[in-house]
Amino acid sequence: MNNMWEMILAGRYMMITIALCSLLGLAVFLERLIVLRHRRIVTPEIVSAVTTLRRASDFSVAFAVCDQHPGPFANVVRAGLDHADDDWEITRDVLQEVGRQEAVRLTRNLRALETIAAVAPLLGLLGTVVGMIRVFSAVSQVGLGDPEVLSGGISEAMITTAAGLMVGIPALVSHNWLEGRAHAIIFDIEVYATQVLDTLRTRRQGPSVEAR
Repeated sequence: MNNMWEMILAGRYMMITIALCSLLGLAVFLERLIVLRHRRIVTPEIVSAVTTLRRASDFSVAFAVCDQHPGPFANVVRAGLDHADDDWEITRDVLQEVGRQEAVRLTRNLRALETIAAVAPLLGLLGTVVGMIRVFSAVSQVGLGDPEVLSGGISEAMITTAAGLMVGIPALVSHNWLEGRAHAIIFDIEVYATQVLDTLRTRRQGPSVEAR
């Protein structure tokens, strides 16, 4: 434990910035992990309301379900139902716009995680470069009389690179995994939004179209 602490101190001030990146990345990961739960967003109740929308006499049940389960999915469905009496093109445009807004909210903070994945290794490399400059400056003053001093200084300089990679690699993996979860949720919302749009268009065109 003492050796680990000594290694951290050897990285000096650059280790502070890498540690801050680590804490920020962990906070973003946990926040998105809680938010991006498929069943929490694409709730079965709203899915059931959308699939039975064509057979429903009105939209009161669908509105009630959306009110009971607020969120991105409910916002998209409600946007379509609110414009059910408008032209099909208007309803389509509204659904697309609301869908884009909710997609942005679902992928919020993922850019920060991606930035941490890129910046942390660079901070580590910068710390190593600064450390090497310090080592060579000491060598120019005292010479190479003690190889242990030189090897010890180089090993200390490499600590920040290792720390940066230890932060950057998990951040990159977390970003890609969470982004995949977000895109899967967005795709499902788009599928059901299309279903809502088709249902509204069919209802407007009358029973003759449903009978075909």
